Order: sequence, then C-alpha cells, then structure tokens
Amino acid sequence: MAQEFAERIYTSKEWRELRHNLIVERTPKCERCGKICLDTSRLVGHHKIELTEQNVNDLDVVFNSMNIEIICSDCHNKEHRRFEGKAARKIYIIYGPPLSGKRTLVNQLSTYGDLILDLDSIYQCISGQEMYHNPNNLRFNVFGVRDKILDMIKTRYGNWYDAYIIGGYPSKAERERLQKELNAELIYCEASRQECYERLVVSGRGGQWAKYIDKWFDEYTE
Repeated sequence: MAQEFAERIYTSKEWRELRHNLIVERTPKCERCGKICLDTSRLVGHHKIELTEQNVNDLDVVFNSMNIEIICSDCHNKEHRRFEGKAARKIYIIYGPPLSGKRTLVNQLSTYGDLILDLDSIYQCISGQEMYHNPNNLRFNVFGVRDKILDMIKTRYGNWYDAYIIGGYPSKAERERLQKELNAELIYCEASRQECYERLVVSGRGGQWAKYIDKWFDEYTE
C-alpha cells in the first residue's frame, strides 16, 4: 500500500490523466514483461525513483513521464512484494461513484498477497458472465459471499497481508459504520458525474450503468 503522503498523488485527477495518456502513448503493454493488457486497469504507473516524504512535492519526480514505467500488476506485485505479520495488516475501503476508477486505484496501491473484495468480481466468478454483466437473480448469493469475506477481514482470518474493499458506499453512515467495524481507512476515489458518464461511453458497459451513476450521486452524503 502506498504511504499516506503518496496516496494523495495516486488519487489525484492529474495522476489519473497522466497514467491514461502514457498508456495511450506507449500502448497497453507492460514495459517489463511485454504482456498486452487490454484491460488497462491492470496496468500500473510505477515510479522508478520511489516517492518519499522528501520528494513527493517535486513535480520533476512525481509527474515526470521519464520516471514512470507502465507495468502490469504482476510485475508491480513482484516489485513491491512484502511479508508482514498479522499485526501490521491494514484495511482500506475504496469508495466512490461507478466508473470513478476504484479498481484501477486498488491495482495501483495493492501488492502480491493482498485480499481484494469487489462485488463485480464475485458476480463474474459465480455467474461465468463477462465482467460487469451482473445477473440480478444472483444478488443474494453474491451478498452472502461478500459478507463471509467481510467476516474474514473483521476477524483477520487467513494469511493475507492488507485488504481492500471496493464499493460505492454513498451513505456516510454506512461507510463509517463499516470503517469502525473493520478498523479500516477510507479512501475516496473522486470523479464528477460528467466524468463517469464519459467513461461509460468508452467502457463497453451496458446503458443501465447510467442509472447506477445517477443513483450514486443522488444518494451520496459527504
């Protein structure tokens, strides 16, 4: 997980735009292993010169394209692999509107051996459908799997390192309840309604996602 001083960089609009532009310029391919990643959320912008408290405000380091590699999540995991005890575990709740880049952010921050809880991934796993094609009749099964994993996170069951929980969580009361229950840190993935609409156009997801976007912004409380 990125240190707190670097977290604000990776959640910023400037970073997301730079990463996107570098992928377009260099093609969606890992610059280390050469793997093609049509799902660009699996590509990470990696700083060759690691961000520190001393250089995090140096734009020549942070936003210098020559200092940034576009690598796949597997290579990123190998770069930052760590082995920590249970006492060092951290829990992060990554929340925000649909198509705000939550999964992409988690791929940027997480490393090998971390636990990632994402409803869309559970839907894909138990339905056999493509990502984001979520059969509504399976929602109770999906929620059951989610709750089981949340219980594992709460009790620190298993040997995972850090945990990332991806969700919309528009209700302040709900996300703060979960934060307190899991002793977690909240990270907001910011995007405007218009930005989410624009990403929907190029995402290939169904038109019903426009309703999901509207519903989130209508219900969101800061």
